[in-house]
Amino acid sequence: MDGPQDGANVSDSSEDSQRKTAKIVSHMALAHELLMDDSFKLQTELPQNSLERQVRDVVHKAFWDKLQEELNQKPPNILSLLLPYQNSLKTHINEMLDLDLIKQQADHGILDISKLAQSIVGFLSKMCAPARDEQAKKILLNEDIVDLFREVFSLIDAMKVDMANFQLQTIKPHLMQQSVEYERKKFKDYLQSNPATFDSFLPSLGGLMSTKVWLKRAAEVATGVGFRAAAEVSAEAVDTTDFKQKLQDADLIDVLVHGYLGIIFGEAGWPFPETLIMDEFRLAEMRWSVRRTTLIAAVLLVTLNTIGQQLASDAAYLANLKEVLYILLDGVPEGDFPSALPGVYEQTVRETEKLLQERGLNKLTSQQKDLLKGQTEGITSSDHTVFNLITTRTYDFMFNSIKRRFLQKGSRESGQSTQPSTPQGLTSVNTELSEITGRFSRVVGHNLAVFVPFYEDLLTEIKGS
Repeated sequence: MDGPQDGANVSDSSEDSQRKTAKIVSHMALAHELLMDDSFKLQTELPQNSLERQVRDVVHKAFWDKLQEELNQKPPNILSLLLPYQNSLKTHINEMLDLDLIKQQADHGILDISKLAQSIVGFLSKMCAPARDEQAKKILLNEDIVDLFREVFSLIDAMKVDMANFQLQTIKPHLMQQSVEYERKKFKDYLQSNPATFDSFLPSLGGLMSTKVWLKRAAEVATGVGFRAAAEVSAEAVDTTDFKQKLQDADLIDVLVHGYLGIIFGEAGWPFPETLIMDEFRLAEMRWSVRRTTLIAAVLLVTLNTIGQQLASDAAYLANLKEVLYILLDGVPEGDFPSALPGVYEQTVRETEKLLQERGLNKLTSQQKDLLKGQTEGITSSDHTVFNLITTRTYDFMFNSIKRRFLQKGSRESGQSTQPSTPQGLTSVNTELSEITGRFSRVVGHNLAVFVPFYEDLLTEIKGS
């Protein structure tokens, strides 16, 4: 007969599984961030409004209040300064300080706490990185003993993070060599630890349902059956027979590149695969960057078409207007771009008239302003010819850039360039677009290397269904 103990065993097993899964994911996420972000570092400060910071602040306040209370005792309970978990620090301090003597002095009320603090800070100064020297020196400027030791522990926390970052940078070259195999193995471990979630993915491919939907949607675009931006295609719009015939000849690289770009250009609801979950926020930022860049390129093109050729060849004007527009749209969420367009129009007119005056050229006419206003404020509408053209050319530019990178791995050695020429209308934002494309290519290139066996099997399954 099953009893309470059986239920407890099930609960313990579930908790162990959750801990194992969390450990796998944290290791995989850390390794992935090291590879994708050259400037990645562990931070000493937690986010301002995070739950972790709130809990830490409450616990720290309780500790320092308790310390103040104990130091106010006669004699003070100085041993409370040594926290139970500071074992390694205790070992080092025991090597240089006679704790028995310190206890005797504390018991008799003759302990010189300032001198003790100087010894500890001096010891830490020898251990910490040079960048922490100023922080260590400022500690001794604290006259209040509680504040002094609060800064000591703050320095110790910072030193721990410095050491962790040093160790991460040390293993990074080795990790880069083994990254594909490492992430693939960790992902398989994750799938195996979550058989219910992924429908017993291994050894079959019954799981990864979002990835399968994503690939199928990308295949519809690659075969010309579906539209690039649409999140999904209605059954009526798909000629099933035609799709299956075209799908047999579909190239995996073409399918995947369309799938990756769908995340950037697709409408809300475009499928998002489980295999890219580690890059979800990174890709969201890139999507926003691409949308902002295409919007600015369209505004610049509309402006030049409206004011004629008076300033078309003025590189300084275009560079200045572009910089102003990037600043104006910085931090504006993608969904709020339409509401920001009246401000874009006003700033465009202001910058244009300013330069026209400096060049001694005629001011903008009322007709030009009205035309520019209508073209600018309606630029994100689905039927705006210029914006749609710029978006299509941006898509094609990124598609060709990424596909060339995948197919021409030896091009750098042969001296050939993997970057296609910038399409007309995008030359004004060539630098920004190339930078975004480079970052995007790095993410999807690594993703393809890690998950191509999964994608091949899933596409084979789609072709056979």
